[in-house]
Amino acid sequence: MSNVKLKVGLLVAVLFVVGAFSAEAQHTYKFRDSLGVYTVKFTPHSPDTKFAKSLVKPLAPGTHDVRLSTLWGSTSRYGNTINNEIFFIGDMDLESCYFGPSHYYALSLSYGYWFNEWFSLSGDVKWVYGHRNIFDMYTQAKVLTLRENDFSIMPKARFAWYRRGIVQLYSTIGLGVGVLHRERHLEGYGDLIDAYCAFDIKPFGIAVGRKWFGFAEVGYGASGVINVGVGYRINTKTR
Repeated sequence: MSNVKLKVGLLVAVLFVVGAFSAEAQHTYKFRDSLGVYTVKFTPHSPDTKFAKSLVKPLAPGTHDVRLSTLWGSTSRYGNTINNEIFFIGDMDLESCYFGPSHYYALSLSYGYWFNEWFSLSGDVKWVYGHRNIFDMYTQAKVLTLRENDFSIMPKARFAWYRRGIVQLYSTIGLGVGVLHRERHLEGYGDLIDAYCAFDIKPFGIAVGRKWFGFAEVGYGASGVINVGVGYRINTKTR
């Protein structure tokens, strides 16, 4: 009889301990109205849940992002700044002519994928267009228009070394191919086509936002010394 009481006592103790942990894990409440009885269970907050980390980082692994930007200071294979000044290349007599100002327009489109919270790979396409007029010094008539089109495509690796709230600080490195087409730059108004190895190094970049975000990058290479634009993240999860 004493063994039976001992076993029953142990069973009751085990059930009490399990019930205590279950009570700590969740709380159950019952409500009654004209339609019936309802049971509601509440689970206490845990610091390990994803919800608790929702405001810590701007994106989750598996995020896609699309970026559109403008830039200044794109460079050719020789490290020369492309969108600076356009000059005639050849033996054209310019003693009776003068150059107007150079005008440039630049656009960059990028698609990237974040493998985790700090590393992504992207494909970037860049286009820089510039033109400059040459005028007759005496008649003010336009003699010639020089044009440049610079294209490059390159894969880039991005490393986010600071992630907090909606702010992300990162560095970028890229290597690809570029083509610079100079229209009517040679003697006899011929074109010049120059293919080159396009590289880009951005030691510092900042992105602010979650789904929609703005960004700015500073560095050197085919994507310019300064790159500023907007982006959109796809399939983001608030982390």
